[in-house]
Amino acid sequence: MEILLTIIKYLVFGFAGLIGLLVVVVMLFGKRIHKRWEFEADFRDATGREFGEFEIQLSRIEKEEPEDTLKAKLRLRHPSLVQHATVQVFIDDTLVLEKMVEKEGRIYVRTKDLVNPVDSVTAGQVCRVVVGGTVIASAGFHPD
Repeated sequence: MEILLTIIKYLVFGFAGLIGLLVVVVMLFGKRIHKRWEFEADFRDATGREFGEFEIQLSRIEKEEPEDTLKAKLRLRHPSLVQHATVQVFIDDTLVLEKMVEKEGRIYVRTKDLVNPVDSVTAGQVCRVVVGGTVIASAGFHPD
């Protein structure tokens, strides 16, 4: 019985020590990200099911980026996304992202497709996704 208790004690303390070691390594070598703001807009259909989202943030990775960097990404699945159609993302009336559809029915747009950087976004601003001049998705921003 004493051997079983000793084995359990070594397992518990060994696991706790491993977790402690991982925390120390992350604190020493992990990247620190300073976010000025971060918002997202969720696109939902009539039944309330989410078919896409747009995330945007202004942040800086400490020791890697000297200034704040705008990061934006759109993930969207919609039947009107046909191959070679142009998808445009607007914040209010400002064109932010633009990309051509490569795979039928879905698109993933990242910061590299940025057209006009924005300085700030506030909760309640409207994000619109336009394909071929038709708005297929529209939603207000909320904090992420």
